[in-house]
Amino acid sequence: MSEENGNLKLKIEELEEYIRELNRRLKSAEAAGESTKILSSDLPLNTKIQKSIFIIVEHVNAEKGSLMLVDTQKGDELVVVEAATKDGLNPNLVGKRQKIGDSVASWVVQNKRPILIEDITKDPRFKYRGGAVKPGSSNSLLSVPLIGDQGQVIGVLNVSEKRGMSGVFTESDIGSLILFADKIAPVIVYSELHEELKKKNDELIQLQRMKEDLTSMIVHDLKGPLGEIMSNLDILTYNQNLSTEDKEVLETGIQGCENLLGMVMNLLDISKMEEGRMKLNRDQFQIGELIQNKIERMKVVALQKELKMTVSLPDGDIPITADKEIIERIIANLVNNAIAYSFQGREIKTKAERDNDFVKISVRDEGKGIPKDFQDKVFEKFSQKTEDGVRRRSSTGLGLTFCKMAVETHGGKIWVESEEGKGSTFFFTLPINSTKT
Repeated sequence: MSEENGNLKLKIEELEEYIRELNRRLKSAEAAGESTKILSSDLPLNTKIQKSIFIIVEHVNAEKGSLMLVDTQKGDELVVVEAATKDGLNPNLVGKRQKIGDSVASWVVQNKRPILIEDITKDPRFKYRGGAVKPGSSNSLLSVPLIGDQGQVIGVLNVSEKRGMSGVFTESDIGSLILFADKIAPVIVYSELHEELKKKNDELIQLQRMKEDLTSMIVHDLKGPLGEIMSNLDILTYNQNLSTEDKEVLETGIQGCENLLGMVMNLLDISKMEEGRMKLNRDQFQIGELIQNKIERMKVVALQKELKMTVSLPDGDIPITADKEIIERIIANLVNNAIAYSFQGREIKTKAERDNDFVKISVRDEGKGIPKDFQDKVFEKFSQKTEDGVRRRSSTGLGLTFCKMAVETHGGKIWVESEEGKGSTFFFTLPINSTKT
């Protein structure tokens, strides 16, 4: 009978221990769930860590808790990010640094595994730095590593001074602390990456603004000298003693200045259109007359490559309402583009025709043509073509970018049709009576 009672008592004790273990696991799961809810919230990172440390300290029945991170800049230091006691935050510890050396936290970083110490004052592996020990207090300490997404130790989670009769942390406490560490580490990594990306993005935005401001300053400064050069060249055209050859040279110089001024204006206007600041000065004018006059002025440049320039216009001109100066620059850009890419001695054809409520204008060259895989990119700013694995730039690419944005600002469309070895044709349409601003 005595033996039966002994067996029954043993089974009861085993059952009670099993129930205690279930309760520990239940509390651990509840604490982990509460921590998960906090860590997945929109709270600031430091608040998430503070609240999590309170939960951890309470859950493992510790007096103190702290979280330390490896200083990514120095690499050989740990810094206390947050610290707390069971009664509240411990701001005096926050920001404290220690060299990675012979401390408990250093051991965890170097060995990449948890450590449980029953009495830190008696462990020969570590130099005790805690000062005088309060009578009856626990000297037990538990530390676990925070593991980053690449398997590196990013920090250490610590608890110390176990409350209760034993005064010593247990294997169960290790499991609980590892569970918390596994939840906190990804949040810290994500937050650090997010902050780093935000910082880099802010730096890029600042650099982009500086570049745009510098470009704007340079462009504005170029307009003045260019205007003076063009004014003086125009004065020379009134000289009656110029020979035919002199006039051709002068016209070439004037056209070159106009092209350069066009590039400057392209930069300015692209920036305005990107920011939605472009204002159109609409007037009614004859599109055929504008095209004819512009082509005549550009023939002197085409003659240098022995290019023939032809214009095809409908019977009776087409009056349109648009920004005359902008439309003239679109045509100039497309014709200059055709001159640049035409083979020597070939023909450039410019054509205008009515297309319902639109006028359709095209500029065709007889040049090398554009590869099919590059045709969608020719209107991109600073686009570059790759030939034989090498990027080649024959111009800034801003002319076509300006054309696209200017045409679309008017409510039209622009596109290119091209076949390698047979040349390219650029088309654009404009509404005849546009009221779009």
